[in-house]
Amino acid sequence: MESTMKRERKENEEQETGGIQRIPEECLAKAVGLTSPADACRAAAVSAAFRSAADSDAMWEQFLPPDCDAVLERAVHLVDSTSKKDLFMELSDDHVLLDDGKRSFGLHRSTGAKCYMMSASELAIAWVKIDLYWRERLDPDSRFPMVAELMSVCWFSIFGVINSRELSPSTHYAAYLVFKLAHDASGLSSRSQISYVEVGGQVVGSARTASFHPCNRASCSGAAIEEASSSTMNNNCVVNQPHEHKEEEDEEGGIVRYPRERVDGWLELEMGDFHTGTGHDAVVDVRMELHEFEELQWKKGLILEGIEIRPKN
Repeated sequence: MESTMKRERKENEEQETGGIQRIPEECLAKAVGLTSPADACRAAAVSAAFRSAADSDAMWEQFLPPDCDAVLERAVHLVDSTSKKDLFMELSDDHVLLDDGKRSFGLHRSTGAKCYMMSASELAIAWVKIDLYWRERLDPDSRFPMVAELMSVCWFSIFGVINSRELSPSTHYAAYLVFKLAHDASGLSSRSQISYVEVGGQVVGSARTASFHPCNRASCSGAAIEEASSSTMNNNCVVNQPHEHKEEEDEEGGIVRYPRERVDGWLELEMGDFHTGTGHDAVVDVRMELHEFEELQWKKGLILEGIEIRPKN
């Protein structure tokens, strides 16, 4: 009886997928490639024919950026994958270092969009070359050879610039300052930092007020734990919605944005978000800046890894 049921089930499966089996693999690969990397992985479970197409180099080639090989030529270490699928998975699991370790590159697993992090050494930081104010140092938790530590300043300015040509077209991106605070950090607890993003010289949206310290409200601590448990993990980040509050004590009733902890142990603060063009639009610079010019109290203990640019969920 059991053998008869197995035989009938097998015959039914063959009948259901018989039409698919007759479709050329390259056609299936083209069709699956029009979906998304996540859908391609799900398609592999449909049938043997879909699995073969969904694992093929022809299909995964469609999810890799057109200039992926050119970007990887700048890698510090050779990236050698046995297949296009393995290459995609490797780049979506972790970033590779580029340009002598000044930048890192990866792919967003859900969409295949390009992600970058610009190291502190690639950013423009006021006073960074003066040891009295900033110093470069090693950090075992960083992906980069060096990070920048704030020693003592009364005001600061940090910005980075990336060309829109380097990013994926038609993508909603956000820029995140990635940092942590030293145990003796001081002067950084105010909510007076200002951040914004410019595209082609025009500010996107409006400037934002930010705090370097995570929100200490009890209600937020519980919410953060709950959200982190259900968040999408991508390139060592916890991808959550921006963490912000309307502060009653703010005279202007403004919004204050707070940092979130990443799974790699660093904090990230969203500086702003923007959309890239379709690919036919003019190539422009994207400038991401955070500064504090108002309070002028002495600050120290900010350990800066860089600015990450990745798709905003």
